[in-house]
Amino acid sequence: MISYKDLLKDRRIFYYIERADYFLKNMGYTYHGTKHVVWVAGHARMILEKLHYPKRDVELAGIAGLLHDIGNIVCRHDHAQAGALLAYQLLKEKNVLTEEDLTDLMYAIGNHESDTGVPVTPIAAAVVIADKSHVSRNRVRKDGNIKDDIHDRVNYSIYYSNIEVDSENKLIKLVLKIDTSISDILEFFSIFKERMEMCRRASKVLGCKFRIRINGKDL
Repeated sequence: MISYKDLLKDRRIFYYIERADYFLKNMGYTYHGTKHVVWVAGHARMILEKLHYPKRDVELAGIAGLLHDIGNIVCRHDHAQAGALLAYQLLKEKNVLTEEDLTDLMYAIGNHESDTGVPVTPIAAAVVIADKSHVSRNRVRKDGNIKDDIHDRVNYSIYYSNIEVDSENKLIKLVLKIDTSISDILEFFSIFKERMEMCRRASKVLGCKFRIRINGKDL
């Protein structure tokens, strides 16, 4: 079965990923390029792998994670739905995935946004958790004055982020280390509360609880 690493070698797909990020950069959004989608793809795969899902689901989670943001080449608004249709077209042409695979991918990509998404499949749930958990100073584009933008400030304050999966206790945990001299924990929740709630709902789909650990303390 094709993997997300195979797709990274496809110049056309790589172009769409980087072009989508180019548009977002010019709109003032945080980094959404190759490093972001590879992080999401890898962690989405890891979540399902550690929860012992079939290899097919693991690989599809990686592919959906890789392609989840390409809809931004159409428009930021409803980019998840646009991305689902683009992904279908790109992958259908390769003739390496079944219609069932393609529809599962479309659903996962089309439902990764917190304002419109309803992740009810394991693949979609894994992509949501990985995407919404990728908060890091590495996604901040500005090197200078980050204090004026709360999103840049909060992201820049996070110098470590990872997802831990405890399959035995059915627990998915987002582990963060925040420099509170840059931004405090309340600011984090003021902008990420909706995304963390979506992670909680997605974890339930996987039969797990979702928890957050910040600076060594479980919340």
